[in-house]
Amino acid sequence: MHRHGEDPGLVEGAIGATRAAFVTALSRADAQAAAAVYADNARLLPPSAELITGRNAIEAFWGAGLEAGISEVELDAVELERLEGVAYEIGRYSLRLRPADGGTVVDRGKYVLVLELQRNGSWLRAVEMFSPDAAPATGFPAGNRPLKEGTG
Repeated sequence: MHRHGEDPGLVEGAIGATRAAFVTALSRADAQAAAAVYADNARLLPPSAELITGRNAIEAFWGAGLEAGISEVELDAVELERLEGVAYEIGRYSLRLRPADGGTVVDRGKYVLVLELQRNGSWLRAVEMFSPDAAPATGFPAGNRPLKEGTG
């Protein structure tokens, strides 16, 4: 669904730009830029963890994940629906971790995002939830495992 007169291609492009900005930010180890794709009052629901609320808390979450070894995220949006000022995206993610003790761990799973249209025409994440297909063999304690999306 889309608003009357709204070009679905432009909306998908804007949401895709938000997705790409997040992936690029994490690949550059920039938690602040990663958090910039979230609305001020966004909520993040990582697996086996408490609800994380607000852009600053989300930045801290991603910063901890980067310190723990997040090195790459891939996102594969498989469904995108737009409503009046809101969109949701369902997809698959792949998260690569390079822990300090060496090796590479790949966490694959699924995610859902709720995005809100901003006054400037951009789309920011309002709610995000992700779930791994299987628990990765990492040193992350429950609730401190890096979050996120990508391809599977």
